[in-house]
Amino acid sequence: MDLIEIGAVLRAARERKGLSIEAVEEKIKIAPSVIVALEEGNRSRFPHPVYARGFVRSYSTLLDLDAAEICLHFSRAYPVPTEADHPEMHAPRIKVKSHDPGHLISAVRIVAVLGIFVLGIGGWYAFDVYRGRQTKVVEPVAEQPRAIPETSAPAESASDLPAPITQMQEVAAASDPGVQNSSNATVDSPQPSDPAAQTVETPGPQQTAPGNERVLIVTAHAASWLQARADDKVVDYFLRKGESTSIAFTKTLSVKFGNAGGVKLELDGNPYPFEAKPGEVKTLVVE
Repeated sequence: MDLIEIGAVLRAARERKGLSIEAVEEKIKIAPSVIVALEEGNRSRFPHPVYARGFVRSYSTLLDLDAAEICLHFSRAYPVPTEADHPEMHAPRIKVKSHDPGHLISAVRIVAVLGIFVLGIGGWYAFDVYRGRQTKVVEPVAEQPRAIPETSAPAESASDLPAPITQMQEVAAASDPGVQNSSNATVDSPQPSDPAAQTVETPGPQQTAPGNERVLIVTAHAASWLQARADDKVVDYFLRKGESTSIAFTKTLSVKFGNAGGVKLELDGNPYPFEAKPGEVKTLVVE
C-alpha cells in the first residue's frame, strides 16, 4: 500500500464511523491540516516521519483498524531517515543511543508551529467551555416547622398510664405474693451481657506483597513525541509543554524521543540527568 491508498483507507473508516475531521481532532489532538494530509497521502504536508507514524497509529486505533499493519505499510512508504552511528551514553543499567539529528530543522519548525496551533485551539476551546458553562443554582429546601406538642397531652398520658399498671400489680399481689417479688427481682436485676456479642474484631487490612514494578516519569518542557516499549508493549505519546506521563514496566523499557532536549526524566522517584539538544532524536533503554 502506498500513501494514497493508506489515506483512502483512513478516510473510508472515518466516514463509516460518521466522524468529522473536527471530531477526530478533539479525540486524538491532531491538527486538521495533518489529518487532511494523511487522508490525501500528501507527503509534502507530512510532519517528520517519527511524528507522522505516531499520528497514523493513533488515528488507526481510533478508527478500530489494525494499527500495526497500517503503520507497517506507512513506514515503508514514508520511512524514517537512516540513523548514523554515534557513541552511546552509558549509565548504571541504562543505555542511551544517539541518533543523527539531520533533516530535523524543518521538523522542529513544523512541530513548533503545530504546538502553537494546538495551544491556540486548546485555549480557545477552554475559553468557550468556560463561557458557556452555566452555574447551577440549588434551590434551598424549605424547612417544615416542627410540630409543637400540646401541654395537656403529657398530663393526660401521665394520668392514664399508671392506672392499668397499678391494677395489674394489685391483681398479681392478691393472687400470689411471690410473683410480684420475682417480677420485681427480674426487672431490677440487670441482664448479663454477652462479651462475645459486644466485642467485634475488625480484621486489619491485608498486607500487599511489594512488587518489582518500576516507573519512568517523563515531563515535557517543550512539545515532544515519544514511543515507549514497556515489556514488549508499544505505546505512542505526544506531550505538550508542561504535560507529563508515567510509564510502568517490570523487566525492560525502551523509549524513543522525537525531541529529547524537550523532556525531563525521573526513574523510580529519582531524577535522571538526561542531556540532549532540542530537536535531537534519542532512544533510552532501561534493562
